[in-house]
Amino acid sequence: MLAAVAGVVAIGVAGCGSGSDSAKKTDSVEQAAAGVGTSPTAASSSSPEAPATSSLPSTPAPTPTPTSAATSSSPARPSSSASTSAPPSTSKSTTSKPSAPSSSKPTTKPTTPAPTGGTGWLAGVPYGHNTPGALDPRCMTGRVVCIDMSTRTLLWVVDGKPQYGMDVRFGDENNPTRKGKFDIYMKMKNCVSTIYHTPMPDAMFFSGGEAVHFSIDFATYGYAHHSHGCVNVRDRAAVERLFADTRVGDTVVVY
Repeated sequence: MLAAVAGVVAIGVAGCGSGSDSAKKTDSVEQAAAGVGTSPTAASSSSPEAPATSSLPSTPAPTPTPTSAATSSSPARPSSSASTSAPPSTSKSTTSKPSAPSSSKPTTKPTTPAPTGGTGWLAGVPYGHNTPGALDPRCMTGRVVCIDMSTRTLLWVVDGKPQYGMDVRFGDENNPTRKGKFDIYMKMKNCVSTIYHTPMPDAMFFSGGEAVHFSIDFATYGYAHHSHGCVNVRDRAAVERLFADTRVGDTVVVY
């Protein structure tokens, strides 16, 4: 009962609504989790025959008149030596059919930043431009979103082993980000702040209205600006992967 009341109070602080105007605003928890054919044509004679003319000349009348010319009563039969047209070729022309487009859609997986030369315990762990420091002891057990404010980094740690990391940004002195150990109590894929009217994609709430989420402002302006207390991430692919990997109840440590 106390957890349910805390969730409702936290939502009010967050001021987070659905990103769709047509959808009802809700406080429910979102869990991560072409052949080518040819028409037949009529066969035509390559050398059509003409009827032969009579071999007998016409006898002229005593007085040349236009109607005195006599013609043969019947046309002569065609010469047997005349060539006949060859039958049309029976071989069909092969027309290559265009290959059908592939029905499989390309699958793109979220990528994480490339390693930036980590050594020792951090060797081979992908992270952003900022280099993480030593892990807080509270990050060594279980599934933990480990956030180091001194190095401005976030590491996703499972059983004491960092999986990947990303750069993060925090609030200022007027809207400070709270330090401590928390739990993710709500996740919202498409969240829009009803207080600041800004999108908060892939939001993972851990303390009242404070959440880890992607920030287009951070991606655009970097550390020239700050958050209102949330933990901003500028790498969209990295925070999408974190949103998919985390579950409600996972630990968040901010130190």
